[in-house]
Amino acid sequence: MITLEDIYKEDPTQRIIDEGAGWGVQQMLKAGVPVFYRDEEFPETMSGDLFVKEYPNGLKFLVRKELTADNRLLEEIIKPLKS
Repeated sequence: MITLEDIYKEDPTQRIIDEGAGWGVQQMLKAGVPVFYRDEEFPETMSGDLFVKEYPNGLKFLVRKELTADNRLLEEIIKPLKS
């Protein structure tokens, strides 16, 4: 399993990008908008089509996102997550 530290060693600028993205996530949540991200706490999200979906109220779900051939984005909730 690849970790964030592995990614940062390979591409140090990725850490800066991720830190900026973290600030952006907080701003989106404050604005009432759910966000999607990958998190080492949930290893299954570190690659592929699984992501964490977090709502402004703090609820988190493991979701699968898929882009169809006709460019529709499908989202399937897999399970609730505890942070």
